[in-house]
Amino acid sequence: MNQLTVEKIVKEIDAIHRDFAKLSVDQLQGTPSALKTGDIIQLHPIPVAENTVAFLRRSLIQADTAEERARIERVLFGCMDLALVQETASLADMLKFYMERGRMHVGSEKIPALEVVSWVQAQSDFDKREEIRKEMNIYLKGIINPILLGMTELSIKTITEKFGFDNCAKYYEGKKGVSFAEQVPIFEAYLEETAETYLQRMRPWIDEKIGRPFENLSRYHALHLLRISRFDHIFPASRLTELVLNTFKPLGLDLSSREDIVLDISDDPEKNPDGICVGVEIPGQIFVLMKPVGGLIDVETLLHEMGHAFFLSHFDPELPVEYRRLYRSPALDETFAFLFMDLLDNRSWLTEIAGMLPADASVLINLFRAKRLCLIRRHIGKFLTEKEFYEKGDIKNFQPYCNHLNRATGFVYEPQAYLIDMEPDFYALDYLNAWAAANVLRNFLEKNYGEIWYRRPEAGVFLKKIAISGRWDSAEAVITSFCGKPPILPDFLRD
Repeated sequence: MNQLTVEKIVKEIDAIHRDFAKLSVDQLQGTPSALKTGDIIQLHPIPVAENTVAFLRRSLIQADTAEERARIERVLFGCMDLALVQETASLADMLKFYMERGRMHVGSEKIPALEVVSWVQAQSDFDKREEIRKEMNIYLKGIINPILLGMTELSIKTITEKFGFDNCAKYYEGKKGVSFAEQVPIFEAYLEETAETYLQRMRPWIDEKIGRPFENLSRYHALHLLRISRFDHIFPASRLTELVLNTFKPLGLDLSSREDIVLDISDDPEKNPDGICVGVEIPGQIFVLMKPVGGLIDVETLLHEMGHAFFLSHFDPELPVEYRRLYRSPALDETFAFLFMDLLDNRSWLTEIAGMLPADASVLINLFRAKRLCLIRRHIGKFLTEKEFYEKGDIKNFQPYCNHLNRATGFVYEPQAYLIDMEPDFYALDYLNAWAAANVLRNFLEKNYGEIWYRRPEAGVFLKKIAISGRWDSAEAVITSFCGKPPILPDFLRD
């Protein structure tokens, strides 16, 4: 430790995250691995050593420039994040074990815990959705929540006692460089301003698809509602590669000639059902993994993950590791993901690339906007919940979760899900910032390159100019600089 330097710490952090990424790819592809996250950290102990955090805090005080301070602060939070992973690794492995082996019984069916969401999304039988809701509540209360509660307690203890923060909210405010208190009135105003529009869009949809009153519907029925399935026949799994190639090639990302991006959309039964983009080398080796379930939801997922791949694959490889591998907030990453996912709200893309009839495209756009508004409001509820949860530290109190989510979405959120439904790292706030940034970026692209921006090479050049600086700046700074306006959430008032 006498020869400890920031450069040595960064090198070890990079090695850990590279190994984490490799492990993630293996697990998602269903390939067994002898290593676990805790084992990887043990192979690279420098970032999680107490002396390292102390060294970085001293270096932060001694830094001569704002740029140097920003760099060291990013490395410091990178080390503390890894220490949190290390503290909770054993319980995380236990959680993974039970989630992989848990089975919900609905009639004669046995639904794996990891596939409950996709099963509910596709399940048209109201009573069966109610049955699995009851099964999941028992499973969460008896098995999953005690593990999650233990992980939460360890995280709080590490952040407050080891790192000296007043609470977890203060830790993540420091990491993201934002004030959560300043976000609250913005989001509260948004909930109020969009309340009437939300109900106007949701009630007819619920009446048509669920056939029950909106009041007292649980989030399980919301999952089924938000899977837009009426156009699934237009989007079979066999079309996924074609759609991706035709979308990204005009922008300068030809997947047929790019060995650095691995697209794995096979339906191997051993694969994890989650769709994800994983950067092993950033840039240099990017995996996009998905197990198709059939229909529009596959397109939505794949466009989102390919948005991540577009962003990561165009980083300047000469950027310092901490601006390629680490981030204060993933909002800029998610901005690119939402930008491409929102092509499902682009009439030209739906008719030209997806081949939909204009009338069907109009119906889909209206449904997709209703879904997006619901998800934005849901994540506002999640952020408000997490802020209250971590500031007060009353981690057994589920009432804020039930109240905030019900107020934001209108659906019933039951106590048993309050731990599993919370985002790690205040990710709900990052999603909200990304939706706001993607809204401004999309409007800029459409204004300068037309609604068909997705087939304009100049638009691809513009997006690459944003991506080349990697994770150097925040989403707000980047979008304001490139688009001339700060991020703002969509109002959904247009037809």
